[in-house]
Formats: sequence, structure tokens, C-alpha cells
Amino acid sequence: MKITGIDIGEYRQFKDIKFDFTYPADHGKAGQPLEKVCFIGQSGTGKTTLLNVIWDFFQIVNDGYQITRNNFSVPSIDHYNTFKSEVLIKATTNGEDIEFSQANIRRLENSYVNNDRSIAGSSFDWVRDNGLYDLIKDHTKMCLYVDESAVGKSAALTINRNEKKLANRPLVSSGNELSSSIDPRTLSIVDLINSKVLGLESTDSETLWLYLLSDIENYDRNLTSIVQDLVHKMGTVSKNRLFENIEKWQNENPNPKIEIAQKCLNPILSKFFLEVDIDASEALIYLKTKSGTQISYSGLSTGTKQLLSTAIPIYKSQISNGVVLFDEPERSLFPDIQRIIIDYYTSLAPEAQFFFATHSPIIASAFEPCERFILYFDENGEVKFRNGVAPEGDDPNDILRQDFGMSPLMLDKGVEAYRHYLDLATKIKNEPDIHRKMELIGERATLGNEYNFAVTNPDETN
Repeated sequence: MKITGIDIGEYRQFKDIKFDFTYPADHGKAGQPLEKVCFIGQSGTGKTTLLNVIWDFFQIVNDGYQITRNNFSVPSIDHYNTFKSEVLIKATTNGEDIEFSQANIRRLENSYVNNDRSIAGSSFDWVRDNGLYDLIKDHTKMCLYVDESAVGKSAALTINRNEKKLANRPLVSSGNELSSSIDPRTLSIVDLINSKVLGLESTDSETLWLYLLSDIENYDRNLTSIVQDLVHKMGTVSKNRLFENIEKWQNENPNPKIEIAQKCLNPILSKFFLEVDIDASEALIYLKTKSGTQISYSGLSTGTKQLLSTAIPIYKSQISNGVVLFDEPERSLFPDIQRIIIDYYTSLAPEAQFFFATHSPIIASAFEPCERFILYFDENGEVKFRNGVAPEGDDPNDILRQDFGMSPLMLDKGVEAYRHYLDLATKIKNEPDIHRKMELIGERATLGNEYNFAVTNPDETN
């Protein structure tokens, strides 16, 4: 299921606005859902609001699925409030166009609608009427929301297990084991397994990683148990036999850290001269330098933590023909990483549709013009939008000028210096005294070198 449009009559900062998330008629993929979308705009124009609208829609989709399978409680119906306003969202699935809006919400005036559960029943009606249950069932996850809370999730991922105050009993994650447990954290993992959506902000850090990386948790636990068992037998079994048994078990049970290292993390960590330590069991994910020095959680940069806690959910959520929502992917990343980060993230879930909200021209340059939606305030303070102009991969300065509408790019002091630079050209041309002219030429050359101004400029000859 991919999003093809949002129509808003009036909702928060939006009024009478329609977004078409399909490729235009002159594009080679005309009519197909955009593979990736970039929302650009100053603060308050609604970039995150649009991500939230899509997230609310997928929460309703998940509600309908859970009610249909009789596995549902109603902690909140806040996400239905979005569609009580004049908001209509369009999607496509298996070649069929579907939509959800105010018309699909059960009304309080109906005699059978008297509580939150009745309102949530709107999702059941919609899933049933559109025949979506089997399609939803086939998805591991239909939507992932990566927001500003991501970096805060990294501590539970990389911190040394011995430093964590966890219960002594093993943490399990297979369906049968989970169902028989009464540990609240374990029950939360059951909920994550059953859910078709995953939002980082609403998920406890420890629960998130034990769900996504259950294969690593189980591998480390089982390997530790086997090693301890064999150590106890050292008096009766030769060391060679012990090592053979461990090697045999490892051959029969591939280390899941190898896959996530090779296919997910190492390609981007290599830019920091880091890699996953596949032999370490101190944490779910432990990093080391190229020379082999282990790096503890406290030694990781904020940008590295951000990458770990965003890349793993995208890769492990197994979103195919679903949607990934990502607010500010540039957060804490140096420009050289920003240049490649969109290609990296989209490669982790190549069949997913991505929606990004950004302030970065470097991030924006990774999108085709039709994939950029520039939000702005008109003269009445209402939010409007236009598509991008600068081509994909263009110089970020061109993106700033053409799409962000920033001209000049320099701060006031730089603009003042440039005006003085142009004035000096006129003064040099009109100065009759040769010595004074040479002084002006020297001053202009120094200023030009300092700011890297062009040696010649059409304005200078006017």
C-alpha cells in the first residue's frame, strides 16, 4: 500500500490544498506512486504535520486489521481526529485505488456509536468494505515512522549488557515463548510482532531492539549457554573436543550479526572508519574501529548513534510495498554523509515508499524536482506548495536559490562585502592617480581572495 495523494479542505495550517504523490505525465513512470517524497519548508509550514497525517492513516489501517482478527484494545482514538477534519488520503494497493476520509468515520449521532471502541470500529468497516484484510496480513510491517526520538533509542542498543539492570531470566522472542510469558516487556514485544505499524517515539527503547534484533539476542544467549555448559565439562572432555563442539554449533547456527553488518550497517559505518564487531556479545550491536579497537556507547558520536537507531529499524522492519516516514534525516550528520544518506536509506527497503521532511538543501538535491514539495506561506499566511525546479543531484546552492527561494545566500556582512567589491571596481576604473589605483587594486584582490569572489562580473562593467 502506497500513498498517492492528500486532499485537505481545512486542517491546521492547511486550507484548500491537494498533494499528488504520483509521477507526472511527462515522466517515464507516469501515474505510478512517487518512490520517494521530500517535504521542504520553513518551520510552521506543516512538513511534520503531513508525515503525521500519513502515520494516522496507517494506524487506522492497523486498527482495522487488529479488530478483524479480534486482537485489539483502544488506548487512544486520537488518530481518528485527523480525519474528522476535511482531510482525505489516497492510496493504491495491488493496482486498486482506495481512500479514507471523514466519510469513513462512524458518527456519534448513530445510535450504535457511543464510545471510543465504536469510533475505532470505523477502521473495521473500511478494511472489510475494501477487502484489505488478507493484503494487510501478508505484510510484516506496512508503515515505519522514524522521528526525532531515534537517537535516544541508541543507548539500549549499544550499551554493555553487564551495565544494564535487566531481569536475570533470558529475554525470549519466539511467538510461542512470548505468548506464555507474563513479563510486561515481553507482552509489549508480542504487540509489536502483531502490529503492522512501528513508530519509534511510541516504542520503549529496550522493547524496540529486543523485537527487531531478537535473532541476535537469541544467538548471543544460546552461544553463551553452550560455552558455559562446555566449560563445566572441561574435566571430562578435551579442549580440542570443546572447540570442535563450539565450532560445529556456530556452523549450524550462522551469526545474525554478519548479515546486519554486511547488508545494513558496515556500508555506512565505513565512512566513519567503523564496523560492527560480529564477535562481541557485550551488547546487541558493538562497534570497533578498522584497527580492531572496540568503541563503547559513550565513545560514539551523536551522528553514529543516529545512523544506528534509524538504519536498523528500516532494514529489519521488512517493509515491502509500504511506507517509511522520516523526519529530518540530516540530523547530526556532516554534509559528506548527507550527500549519500538518502540513497543509503532507500537501499535498505528498496520496495518501500519514503517520505522525508528536511531543511537541508543537500538532502533535497537527492530528489527529482517532481518528488520535492516546497511548502511556503502566501501573502495571507496560508500554506501553499510548489514542486522543485533544480534537477536531481544539483549543486545545493542552486537548490537553495531555485527551490528554497534564498537569494542572496550570503549573510548581511557578506552581501555588504560583495557590494564594496563591486564599488572598488568602479573606483579603480575612474581613479586617475596611479598609486591610489594600485592601492585599490590590492584592496580589491585581498577582499576577492578572502570571500572567493569572481575576478570578473557583468555588474563590474556596467
